[in-house]
Amino acid sequence: MLRSIEKNFFKIVQRLGLLFAILSFAAVVILGITSYQKINIEATDQIDTPVIHFADYQNPISTQEVEITTDLKENDAFNQEFDAQVADIVAALDTLPDTSIDKTDLAQKVKILVKIKSNDYSKNLQLTYAKSLAKLTKQMVNVGGEKTNVDEFIRWHDQEFVKQVNAQTQNNFLRMGSLKAEKATGFAMLAAAAAALGIFIMFVMMLVMLRIERNTRQ
Repeated sequence: MLRSIEKNFFKIVQRLGLLFAILSFAAVVILGITSYQKINIEATDQIDTPVIHFADYQNPISTQEVEITTDLKENDAFNQEFDAQVADIVAALDTLPDTSIDKTDLAQKVKILVKIKSNDYSKNLQLTYAKSLAKLTKQMVNVGGEKTNVDEFIRWHDQEFVKQVNAQTQNNFLRMGSLKAEKATGFAMLAAAAAALGIFIMFVMMLVMLRIERNTRQ
């Protein structure tokens, strides 16, 4: 009778050990895959290109869109493109009557103004600022620039650009914070997977020892 009880006991222990071994192995796989996905989450804090529409100057309620521009790495290429945009702004303003704008040293004034307004941004955003102002200046001139206060128009453009950049910066800050939290969770799950692997190995060793013990008794 004792041998029967012992035999049944070994069977129960073996089945429980096998069950826990399977569960721990499944936990290793699930935690390993999930932690890998969380740790390898990628995000960028790059600010998308702010896009300002001239129609918003006349109707501030309308919505705005954003698009992504390429990053200009070469300094010479940046300067050439930046100067070209400044030249477009100057050319557009130069078509206005003298009563609308002071054209004395206009090119130099515009270049300095655009440099100052965009100086706090990255080179990519500096170029975007110049492009945006050049495009909107042309539109402003085409729809009756002689009736527009140029200083007020440039101030409006600057405010709209800053508004979009700040909004994207805040969104990026929140997104990067969430990404760090996800990565921290991933590392915690990886540690849990390592612990589950240790438990799995322990149960496997227990099953092997029980098998050896059973064979020895037989």
